[in-house]
Amino acid sequence: MRLTLQNHIVCADYGQVHLDARVVGQIINYTAETWQPDRPKKERECNIEQGKIAEEITERFIRQYYSQELSLKTYDEIRNDDFKKHAPFDFLLWKTGTVNIAFIEEAIRQDIARTPNKFVKLSNVTRRLCRTLGVKIVEVKSTNIRNDLKVESDFTGDYDNVKSVQKLLETIRRKDDVFCYPKLKRRESDPGYCLDDYCREVQERFSEFDGCKGENLRRRVIAWECENQCCDIFVRVYLDRPAKKGFVIGWMQKEELLDDTVQFKRMRQKNKSELALYFAKNLGETKGIDCLAQAFGKPKQRVYANPYTPTNFYHKTDDCKFIRRVPKEELLIFDSEEAAIQNGRFINRCRECFSKDG
Repeated sequence: MRLTLQNHIVCADYGQVHLDARVVGQIINYTAETWQPDRPKKERECNIEQGKIAEEITERFIRQYYSQELSLKTYDEIRNDDFKKHAPFDFLLWKTGTVNIAFIEEAIRQDIARTPNKFVKLSNVTRRLCRTLGVKIVEVKSTNIRNDLKVESDFTGDYDNVKSVQKLLETIRRKDDVFCYPKLKRRESDPGYCLDDYCREVQERFSEFDGCKGENLRRRVIAWECENQCCDIFVRVYLDRPAKKGFVIGWMQKEELLDDTVQFKRMRQKNKSELALYFAKNLGETKGIDCLAQAFGKPKQRVYANPYTPTNFYHKTDDCKFIRRVPKEELLIFDSEEAAIQNGRFINRCRECFSKDG
């Protein structure tokens, strides 16, 4: 496999990628098709191979480019289910030399063993352990380069033409998305179903949203989605299988994806997962995979403020003793400290809740 980096996009000429036929067979035989149960076996096999190739390209680049800086372990190296259950993520990523992930591996295996069905979910304990130790949970989302993208960019299939390939990649970044799926439901047949409808369904199911409405409800549901999202980082890879070409377009952290500007969308590929719902942002907002180490910088953090206070403090947690008596639906939520300060009214950290762990 030959990997090159052009304008922050990894270009892979992957040739013959070894895919374990037994593993692919196990996945086909034991895991359910998430969106279309009636999808032909050959198509499912093609989709599984596509995903594995995308993972291999991403993994190889990270191991080569960040050989001294970042460490990686795939879910397949950790799992103990003989590929009989759905994988909740693709690999773990952490700063080299900062952590022994043996505890996390064991926690994941316990989660797999405790899963009563085919859909493995990481426990809150496991996810909290990852956060505490600074380990990122990564999902690689792969897509076949559609013909409409080639047509719009006037791409003729000549991957040796650098300018032509660049135009194709620019079209992909302009037209397509980085995305994740909602927690409560992933399918909806009503073509008019929108984010407000989804928020109302969440509110009906969970009492913590009682009394919330309008923009406040939307903000709280998005914050809830972010908190409950298993993966920390989403990587987008596009493949041209006949040409054996792959492109790692970009990546985004869940806090950047699931904020006030996220879109609630429906899959647009005809005859493929048309009922699927997802949260999305344009690929043009993603970072290049050569900037992946930035994920281990200081992350932005939601902060809270009391709309009725005469003071100018914002708080790290909505359970801070100075604001815990304010109804949660009435608290102001800001996506970052910077956003709170830009509001103009709340410019200082609460010394009580920020001093506890810095």
